Amino acid sequence: MAVIHSARFHTWDKQFRSVDLLLETDSPRANTFATTFITGRNGSHKSTLLKEIVSGLAVVGRIDRHEASSVQNPGRDQVLCVSGSVADRFPQKELPGGTRSPFDVPNYTYVGQRVISNLLSKKAPLETMLAFALDPTKAERCRWDFFGAAHRHAGIRPSGKYTLEAQRESAKKARAPMSDLLGIVQGVRPESDGNRKPAADRPHISYATAQWLLQEFSYDEFLALQFFVNKGKRRVAVTLDETGAHCQGIEPNVLRLGLLTDLVRLVDVTVKSAGGDADFSAMELSSGEYHMFSTILAIGFGLEDKAVLLIDEPENNLHPQWQRDLMATVFDVCAGAMKTEGHLIVCTHSPLIVGAAPEGSSIVDMSSDAPQTSVASYGASSDELLLSQFGIGSSRNKVVVDTLQRAVSLIERGDFENAEFQGLMPELRSIRDALTPHDPMVDVIDALLDEGPQR
Repeated sequence: MAVIHSARFHTWDKQFRSVDLLLETDSPRANTFATTFITGRNGSHKSTLLKEIVSGLAVVGRIDRHEASSVQNPGRDQVLCVSGSVADRFPQKELPGGTRSPFDVPNYTYVGQRVISNLLSKKAPLETMLAFALDPTKAERCRWDFFGAAHRHAGIRPSGKYTLEAQRESAKKARAPMSDLLGIVQGVRPESDGNRKPAADRPHISYATAQWLLQEFSYDEFLALQFFVNKGKRRVAVTLDETGAHCQGIEPNVLRLGLLTDLVRLVDVTVKSAGGDADFSAMELSSGEYHMFSTILAIGFGLEDKAVLLIDEPENNLHPQWQRDLMATVFDVCAGAMKTEGHLIVCTHSPLIVGAAPEGSSIVDMSSDAPQTSVASYGASSDELLLSQFGIGSSRNKVVVDTLQRAVSLIERGDFENAEFQGLMPELRSIRDALTPHDPMVDVIDALLDEGPQR
């Protein structure tokens, strides 16, 4: 089920909410994928809604046994969650102590800086991205437009050197070499998911992931990774450019297996400025450049057909124009990857992000106890969205000014009983509620509202 029409969930204060994520319209969908934008003030349970969606799509058997999930995914379609915030609430695959969470399943991937509990890693998004990019079936995507766009926004050449390192114990803590990696993966059992595991007790995988790895990788690839971890060169460099992924002495897919099992980790990414020859670390990019770079690459390489892509607060650290550019690239990738169907769900505080919504997209306002869903019109301005979706108005807002001018013009003509003037009353009241108490337009609107009922 790659399209989610509605979801139900309980808030942290035990309130029940039901949300329509898609509204059916008579017009055919412009793309093969559906789009939903979720807005609402802080504390309106947007993160809880996202977590409920992920729980229903990713977890086999509900965590919350008191309620059947309102979201189903019998085909185990991909769930790709991308965070622009370090305070997101997307589920983690690993819990403190090394136990595997119910979300450690092959069809769920989290792209963000949170690792385990509340620890943060700036490398984590690129490490996750690389596990997608090293997949041989994704090699041609290096020639897709997103690859050049990600590097262009970061101000770097479309090529990077990714240094990877085998995870070995220090001499003082060294254990016997891993003698049978394939046997270890084959030996993972469902009951072992809840066992605490020391950091050195790799590979870190659940039973569900182990079963998928055994189907995804060959005997020779397991053997090659075992050799690399035990005896091979500790570090290896992978070049990722517009022709694909290249490295010497080991196949990219073997390194992909290492990343997926935590036996290989990303050390650094070396890039060159678009206008110079000096090497520098991608970790030195500005927060906005790094966000554009890692987010676009992760979605570009990671997204599959029939997927549900959830993005939380993509606007963080981004210039207004880059917010638009990011969404344009995301739409382009969705159109290229989700050929059959899919669902893009974006949670945002930015009217520019909502304003980029394709015509016919569903927009959910979570601000009230009864979430409201509407259909996006093409080309809605930021001022319109600030007022209608975010409840923010000011005397500099073009929609506010235009509405007031229409009302004043009707009053000047003496058209107090005019249907158009009467129709403006609800709009004026909404604008009045959205303005700050000291805004100079408040007195003007109060006077206009007084004129209506008196005549």
